[in-house]
Amino acid sequence: MLKITDLGGVVITRINPFLSNDAISFVAGILKMNYFKFISSSALGIAPLIVLIAITGKNIDSLKYGLLWGSVGSLIIFGVYIWWDKRKKYSQ
Repeated sequence: MLKITDLGGVVITRINPFLSNDAISFVAGILKMNYFKFISSSALGIAPLIVLIAITGKNIDSLKYGLLWGSVGSLIIFGVYIWWDKRKKYSQ
């Protein structure tokens, strides 16, 4: 049974441009994730990237630095998510 943390994993993976979107789709298929849950968590994860591109996309330099800082931020969020998930599992 999938939990909210499983959906959070899809969201975090979609936010991070360094992680493979194909891999998370493949894993979700193998785990037989519900279609609606997968699509909604994917959309939720991709939305911040769309907003970032809309804000910083006025020229190539601002887009480059915006995506760089967005990537760094998403890696930090991903690391915090992994730490939080492992801490939660060990406390149970």
